[in-house]
Amino acid sequence: MNKLRNLVLVLLPAILFLTFWQWFTGGNDRLQFLFASPAMIGHVALEELGQIDIWRNTFVTLSEAALGLLAGTVLGTAAGLLLWGNGKIDFIVRPYLIFIGSIPIFALAPIMIMWFGIGLLSKVVMAGFAVFFVSLLQANEGAHEIARQYLGFARSIAASNAHIVRKIIIPGAINWVIAGYKLNVGFALMGAFIGEFVSSETGLGHYILKASALYDMPRVLFGLLMISGLGLLMTSLAWILQMQRRF
Repeated sequence: MNKLRNLVLVLLPAILFLTFWQWFTGGNDRLQFLFASPAMIGHVALEELGQIDIWRNTFVTLSEAALGLLAGTVLGTAAGLLLWGNGKIDFIVRPYLIFIGSIPIFALAPIMIMWFGIGLLSKVVMAGFAVFFVSLLQANEGAHEIARQYLGFARSIAASNAHIVRKIIIPGAINWVIAGYKLNVGFALMGAFIGEFVSSETGLGHYILKASALYDMPRVLFGLLMISGLGLLMTSLAWILQMQRRF
């Protein structure tokens, strides 16, 4: 009974919002042109989900974001741990990392397209770039934090450097990286989407761009819902990883 009540409490704001949205736009062509309506989006969803094109576009965006997320997370984590192990290099490099990481990914899109073309690679690179710096900083900060907590104790029991890194530093840093994974999912999707939006022939970014060029608001919003669905799917993996690590 409590679970049912909690589910109702979670869904109630969405139900109220959709009801108000439908009422607000109902019977007004101008408002429906500008904001669409839940009914219009639902009609588009039923139409599009029965066609292969939307699934192909979704798979392309998912592939770009997932590959970029994987590459950016692995490389960023490795770089963060290496910087932790080299204090002087960490001190020298950190300002440059902050400087490069502060560049908006959208500003780099034309350069990525020029360097890597309009295919899959450029989108993966953009998604990976968006993820890399967050993973690096998470791994680096995690290593520093876990070292502050346990390094003195490990030294006191004469633990070797290899044992400290393998049993203390790396697991602690990975916990921080997993915590930042949920944020990185959004960055990876953003990188892939921007790459598709700037120049592509497939993907949800291309789908939304084409719909917006035709002033087709229901399809624009439906495309955004599909991207949100990918975000939820990819974020659920973080929850699974966290649960496995607990047990």
